[in-house]
Amino acid sequence: MIVYIPIKKNSQRVPGKNFREFQGKPLWENTVDKLKGFNVFIDTDSDLIFDTCESIKWVTCFHRRRHLIGDEVSVVDLLKNFIDQFSVQEPICQIHVTSPFLNADHIKFSFDKIKNEGHDSVFSADAIQNRFWRKESYGYCPINHNPMKLEQTQDLPVYYMENSYLYTFLPRVLEYNNRIGYNPYIMEIGFPYNLDVDTEEDWKLVNVI
Repeated sequence: MIVYIPIKKNSQRVPGKNFREFQGKPLWENTVDKLKGFNVFIDTDSDLIFDTCESIKWVTCFHRRRHLIGDEVSVVDLLKNFIDQFSVQEPICQIHVTSPFLNADHIKFSFDKIKNEGHDSVFSADAIQNRFWRKESYGYCPINHNPMKLEQTQDLPVYYMENSYLYTFLPRVLEYNNRIGYNPYIMEIGFPYNLDVDTEEDWKLVNVI
């Protein structure tokens, strides 16, 4: 089972977040330690990560190609390069090391959905059952409810919001320039697993937890 992890040296909003200590180790190492049962590939522009990975038996680390370095590069382009470079034909799970509460069982579950149920992709999402509005030029418009008829939120339709905790997919799905295919399975992942370190406030929260 292949797990692909893109790790940048620099971070825009939380400086050095991948290298900050979390539970006694740098955040990225803390995540990798949970993946001993997988074939892990790390795509990085960090010499420090590359050198450290030489002693981690279940990890293949490779230097990111120069034209793929930068904050504007799509993860889909990184994945296409990875598949081409290593001739990957089996399902891939892409995660981020900024999910401190990653659970390896969730990754295994996503692979099972593809192997045993015929889905071409699995993605994680928050399941939200609440009243939504959108802003239009003429004012505010309800999306999933009638303001003139008050309903309990548990009776409203469920909306799913991608949370980037994991994306598992067949390589051919990337032909659509997305990690989600035509027959996806939505995997509901809630608190605290869905927490992602994207701001300083996120970093404080995951450490409190």
